[in-house]
Amino acid sequence: MLEGKVILVVDDDSDIQSLITAFLVHEGYIVRNALSAAQALALLGQEEPDLILLDIQMPDMDGITLCNTIRKQYNRPILFVTGTDQPKDKIQSLQSGGDDYIAKPFDPVDLVLRVKANLRWGALLDQREAESSVLVFPGLQIDLQRMTATVNNLPVQLLPKDMQILSALAKQPNQVFHPQQLYRQVWENDFNYSRDTVKVHISNLRKKIEPDPARPRYIITVNGLGYKFNPYGAI
Repeated sequence: MLEGKVILVVDDDSDIQSLITAFLVHEGYIVRNALSAAQALALLGQEEPDLILLDIQMPDMDGITLCNTIRKQYNRPILFVTGTDQPKDKIQSLQSGGDDYIAKPFDPVDLVLRVKANLRWGALLDQREAESSVLVFPGLQIDLQRMTATVNNLPVQLLPKDMQILSALAKQPNQVFHPQQLYRQVWENDFNYSRDTVKVHISNLRKKIEPDPARPRYIITVNGLGYKFNPYGAI
């Protein structure tokens, strides 16, 4: 059940706050509101929400910087909702730790669907599935039950989307996935498919698990086709 989940909406536009809140409350979610980065950090100090909706342009701290700050202690989904449609902003939002991105003006139905999809993934962080197991590769272990990964026996901090992409690839070694296939599995739809979005997350993932991200050994690019997982890794 996703109803009753707590969502923190961070946006300095009170009208946008009211609109988003109305739709989310209608879906059964509990909504907390912050009109600034300072308010958001104060609320996070009191309660950990299940998902954060975050604007980029705010008066006291931009959303990119705020996301970087939040990610130091918070591993739940972060969905950027912003009035800027610049490609660099989209890339920076994902690089800073965002899981998804939607531009204003947005379709409220689309926003709700994105929230639900991201919450479903976030719920897996706490879920313990009996059939889950640990995938073991040279220098890399992936615990599908706890949704964690270790590189050379040291834990690495993976964002939800990073972990989901890694799991999808590692569960089917050497199978080539087109970026749209990965997007469909991770974001659960094709409506807002973007090759760049997948590319940024692959880049982030490589920086965290690859000995040399410039020459990846686990997440391999297959020119013209997509990506595959090399089970032999560092060997």
